[in-house]
Amino acid sequence: MRKFAQKFVLLSLVIGISAGTMVGCGSQTTGEVSSSETTGYGTSVIAIGKLNGVFNPFFYTTAYDDIINDAVNAALIGLDREGNYVPGIADFTIEEVANDAGEVQSIYTFTLKDGIKFSDGEPLTAEDVMFTFLIQLDPTYDGIATMNTLDIVGIEQYTKGDATEIEGLKQIDDKTVQVTINGVDPAATQKFGVAILPKHYYDAEFVKGDLSKIKEKNGTPMGAGAFVFENFENNVVSLKANPYYYEGAPKLEKLKFQVTDQANLFEAVRTELVDISDPSASPEMVANAEEAGLDYELIDNLGYGYIGINAERVPDINIRKGLMHLMNRKPAIESYYGDIATVIERPMSKVSWAYPDDVEEYYGYDVAKAKEYFEAAGYKDEDGKLMKDGEQLRIEVGISAGGIMDHPSAPILTQMKSDMEAMGAVLEIADTDGAVFFDILEQKGWDMWVAAWNSTVDPDMYQVYHSTGPSNHYCIYDDELDKLIVDARLTNDVEIRTELYQEALDIIMEEAVEMPVYQRKNMYLINPNMVNIDSLPENMSPFYNFYSELYNLEMAQ
Repeated sequence: MRKFAQKFVLLSLVIGISAGTMVGCGSQTTGEVSSSETTGYGTSVIAIGKLNGVFNPFFYTTAYDDIINDAVNAALIGLDREGNYVPGIADFTIEEVANDAGEVQSIYTFTLKDGIKFSDGEPLTAEDVMFTFLIQLDPTYDGIATMNTLDIVGIEQYTKGDATEIEGLKQIDDKTVQVTINGVDPAATQKFGVAILPKHYYDAEFVKGDLSKIKEKNGTPMGAGAFVFENFENNVVSLKANPYYYEGAPKLEKLKFQVTDQANLFEAVRTELVDISDPSASPEMVANAEEAGLDYELIDNLGYGYIGINAERVPDINIRKGLMHLMNRKPAIESYYGDIATVIERPMSKVSWAYPDDVEEYYGYDVAKAKEYFEAAGYKDEDGKLMKDGEQLRIEVGISAGGIMDHPSAPILTQMKSDMEAMGAVLEIADTDGAVFFDILEQKGWDMWVAAWNSTVDPDMYQVYHSTGPSNHYCIYDDELDKLIVDARLTNDVEIRTELYQEALDIIMEEAVEMPVYQRKNMYLINPNMVNIDSLPENMSPFYNFYSELYNLEMAQ
């Protein structure tokens, strides 16, 4: 069996998926696809989580819906296995120039490849690219895409004024579109790498300020992707091959996505209800797969687990450092994941090109050192309790672990609780459901919490660590850190950005607001009796998996 557990350190992209859009799997398994449809007729069935049925790359609300979007649509820009940006349906160039005022601007030029067609046979042209861009730049746009955050020349006059065109957005000819932005934005390539929609299908008479006709087709998508949407009925999405697909017609006649409960993902593949699923990776799941004779892939997850501390609720850095020294990570991760996860030492996915090589541990597990920091914060032993100004040292930590502490970081907290009790302090562990947990987190209501970040294409740290970042749950406000983060946004030079980000990571560790815990893996489970294993991509990575080559997927003979 093939097992891939590689480390990739180049640019990453999760097209259309941002941190926070992934939700839990559904609990419905009705409307199952009959086994007769999965054999002999060129039809493959893939398990998928609960679908909301919003199959539009700019308005979807769950990452599962976006899997369907990716199958139906084709994007301007894609990724190779190492996470480098590569042409999708268009070649592209980036040129830095000076405007009349001597200010730097970046010009992005997209040139469509020859012969690109939508699934109805109509040509895909620059007019469709313009239409797609204008959807996201519309003053009324309320979807998940972030192209409207780019400083495109003339964008403010368009979104806030009476302008009917955007100065920096131009159609050069039938195959070419050019976008000019002010300054340099390393994340712009990701934001331009979107699926292109057919104007003639969604809204041939599109005008600024009215996205209603586009949204009307959220449940009946059409694009230039490998497959054509047929229907979504009884928890099954049915697709058929697109004969006009630019990479070549798919080898499958049909492809179905079956909504499947997380708890049933292994059995669904073993019993041939579905051909491929993605259960949570664990030593037990690996053992089950091998015993059942199933093929599987283990791939580093583009994200990481961590324990955070709110610097406003725990303002004394000595207390925060003391807490860090009580986090015994390695035994916890080994007991939960075995050898399919690793402890990390900086708050960033090891998949990212900005994660430092050969980095050393910043805070080792050391109970005596922790007590020294608590004492440095002014706490003294009074009748077996660590007290300061009449108050016992007390920390509340939130974790969403199903009410039974089923979480890789749970053993860390239970040992912290025991260690703190032994020295006369209190750790209150609140194991809540996900909705309550994240509601309190958004309100900055936890002293300390356990969670995980999903990473995106670019390791831009602004959202999470900048003083004005919308997801700065740590309440860290550091001028030097802010400057490093902003400076890293002003250049496309990866070496310079890497150096800046690594300095920023050290500041975050010194501030003791986030303990990086683990880098886990994702798992794909495949039934070799149903799927031709040789039709799966070689050397899958966090950026390039079997979804990247659905058009090559074949049934077993």
